[in-house]
Amino acid sequence: IQPGAIEKTLGNPDVTWETSAKQNYGVDIKTLDSRLSLSADFFYEKRRDILSQRKTIPSIIAVDLPLVNIGKVDNYGYELALRWQDQVNKFNYWTGFNVSFARNEVKYFDEVEPNEPYMAQTGRPIGLNYGYIFDRFFSEDDFDANGKLKDDIPVHSVDAKPGDAMYKDLNHDNVIDSDDKTYFGYGENPEYIFGLNAGFEYKGFDFSMNWTGATNVSRRLEEDFTRPFNTGDAPLMKWMVEERWTEEKGQSAQFPRFTQTNRMHNSQMSDFWVRDASYLRLKNLEIGYTLNTDVLKKVGIQKLRVFANGYNLLTFDHLGFIDPESKISNKNKYPNTRIYNFGVNVNF
Repeated sequence: IQPGAIEKTLGNPDVTWETSAKQNYGVDIKTLDSRLSLSADFFYEKRRDILSQRKTIPSIIAVDLPLVNIGKVDNYGYELALRWQDQVNKFNYWTGFNVSFARNEVKYFDEVEPNEPYMAQTGRPIGLNYGYIFDRFFSEDDFDANGKLKDDIPVHSVDAKPGDAMYKDLNHDNVIDSDDKTYFGYGENPEYIFGLNAGFEYKGFDFSMNWTGATNVSRRLEEDFTRPFNTGDAPLMKWMVEERWTEEKGQSAQFPRFTQTNRMHNSQMSDFWVRDASYLRLKNLEIGYTLNTDVLKKVGIQKLRVFANGYNLLTFDHLGFIDPESKISNKNKYPNTRIYNFGVNVNF
């Protein structure tokens, strides 16, 4: 047996750039002596000729197909920014709020017609999670006296035990298989992003803060976060132990039973492992005081400012154990960092 020449991926001499037709409508308004300002934009984009691979070619064709310009995706959304700034005597203050929304929809990418309509990606946003829908945990009541599943319980691909994950039978054939998978949740990139900033200056004192937030975003847990006693240097998460299924917890458990036999079944992709990654965070906060006196000028100092600030001071989210702004991978072990700074600025 000697190595020979083979043709793997075919070439495509006609490949070209993606094309897009964009529309953008905006308005900027300032009123009340420029104290109130408003900026609003709406966009719509039709992107065509997206490089993608054909999926409707039978697998018996023993060659890797090239990328071709056949994908179609529509994008639309808006941005809104509102700001108020005013001064009352020596008290100068401001506040601003902004929000952006963006959503896309797959129009075409040569998708094979699925066995069930809920399995299709066409017509949905890009990047959604795909898998089973978690129904509940198996319980003792699902088995007869001989330990066999009762007839009204869908048949799974494993020898299920109480505490294992039960998935929904979407096509009602009483068998859980690939035809029961569908899309759910949101993508890793949030559809809504928020921002709020505010501050004031008064008699040498200054204060400013910045809040950020996002919603319509999901994070998918994988491997070390879904399988206790995973291979290698995997940690055992505290919440896996405390929230695992037991007979006492029953359906209120937040994690399947500990098992080596069925751990791959319990950890396979389903909406059970997809978390709401919405968050609201105090990103920055700073307070300071500026000295600008004749005494300082006599020693050559024009201005002196003492300040303190913080970064990532507060976070409100649904995850708890990982930074909601990061994308969860198998090895997310570095915690979110909170930073405090204290300093003095001197101008000569």
